[in-house]
Amino acid sequence: MFFIRRLITAFQKALRKLGWFGLVRICFYPLTTLFTTPVRLFQALWSCRVLADGKWGDYPHFSPHTAINSLFYSTRALNLYRFGRSGRSPYLGLGDYHLSRTFHYSFPSLYAYWIAGVPTILAGLAGWWLSHLIWINTADKTIVAGVMGLALISPLFYYNLVRQNYNVLGWVFFPIGLYGLMTGRWAITGVAWLAASFGSFTVVVLGGLFSLVFSVFSWTIFPILAILPAGLKLAAHFLPLIDQRNFSKVTLGVAKAIGLVEGKAKYKRTKSKKINLKQIYLSLTYIQFLAAAYLLGGETSLIFLMGMLIYLVNSTSFRFADEQSMSMLMFSLGTVVAITISHPSILVFYWLLVSPPPRFLSFPSFANVNDMVPPISPFNIQPLLAGMEKFLTPVHKGQRILMAFDNPMGSYEKIFDGYRILLELPSYASTVKGIHFMPDWWGVFELNYEGAPDFWGRDIPSALRNIKQWKVDFLVIYQESGTELEPKWEEAGFRQVGKFAWSDYTEELQNAYEGLLPDWWLLEAPKS
Repeated sequence: MFFIRRLITAFQKALRKLGWFGLVRICFYPLTTLFTTPVRLFQALWSCRVLADGKWGDYPHFSPHTAINSLFYSTRALNLYRFGRSGRSPYLGLGDYHLSRTFHYSFPSLYAYWIAGVPTILAGLAGWWLSHLIWINTADKTIVAGVMGLALISPLFYYNLVRQNYNVLGWVFFPIGLYGLMTGRWAITGVAWLAASFGSFTVVVLGGLFSLVFSVFSWTIFPILAILPAGLKLAAHFLPLIDQRNFSKVTLGVAKAIGLVEGKAKYKRTKSKKINLKQIYLSLTYIQFLAAAYLLGGETSLIFLMGMLIYLVNSTSFRFADEQSMSMLMFSLGTVVAITISHPSILVFYWLLVSPPPRFLSFPSFANVNDMVPPISPFNIQPLLAGMEKFLTPVHKGQRILMAFDNPMGSYEKIFDGYRILLELPSYASTVKGIHFMPDWWGVFELNYEGAPDFWGRDIPSALRNIKQWKVDFLVIYQESGTELEPKWEEAGFRQVGKFAWSDYTEELQNAYEGLLPDWWLLEAPKS
């Protein structure tokens, strides 16, 4: 009865929000997306004409939200470029950041994503799609063409245009690795996993899991041998950690960051481990496809079942891969399974798998997405970067800035007061200028243990304490848009030297941040 009441309540809320016509549209979304997504895809690709001018670095992604968020990876790439994986960065974390902690990044793909975001994503997804042609002489050619056609015009493919990052270059080789495992061509598997290791650490870890399972079920060691070249390549990423005797400390920090270890962690995940409606719906689409695959293909469905288990662990226990990686995992597995089954009926269930309602795909920067994917185009980050560089003009190379945030009280999701995405802009712009902007995620992870000092507090006493503790030259505070700087700051000895109004970029941002855009004030710290 409780479940029924919850279902009725959810229906009533949906009815109030969408109306009867909106609910009917949602019910027919598989047909709607079949005809509208190809149009949106053509529009998105047509908008990429702006890349013809060669300024690929100006367009990191397809939406304001993901473009700003991509600067997280640009900051890391820039530091690796300057100091190397064995070096230390004065611009990350607490100011002496061991870049050996970056073992989980593959620099070729990270570098490509940094200097050419949109072209990298386009090349990666095109390569992933074309890699399924490897089945053309093994499976039914008509089914291969049908599955690949549906994959290309699916909302999931479109969604990954908006959400993928540097890992996309690793996903190019994942279907080829599966092909080698499923056909017993171990050399192909080995080459695929090795190639993937230059694009994504995550893809190789997942490939290793599938190799292990295939080895157990087929009673042969060859799948394990096939993963060894990629494993040895990634093992080399850990050498700087071992040389600096940081291996156990850093790996424990990573375990805390993904939620695998929480007993002694200062910040714990809460909301990100709760099952939500989106995850329930996606799980139902996985179940219907698994059932169809089992009835039509028998043991072929086991590979998809393993993917479902990985998705479940990642969603509920510890988050070792981001949402878009899980999306590509299930997308890849579903596509390969549909091709290998080679039964016309599987196309219907496959379309339901790869065509979830766009509302459940969490398109960033776009509101009111229901049964049609939103229009997208490459986003030019340069106006925002120019504005931030102007904001930071009073700060000189080698100086340090602290931004004041409320204490998250141990909640991972409350860190940075909901401004995490916006924070990537000053973090990157500061690194370019040789300025240390803090706090950042790397600093949070360095202090993610019980009893650690912190850098929180938006009141005057906390700000003065943190300025002294972290040897800060400037303070950034945020206030509601359109307000004057609160007098208490100047009364405490701070001097206003800059202002950045996010509302000046409302047209460019297009709802990139959910909430009112703030004003940021740059304050010179009181002279001691």
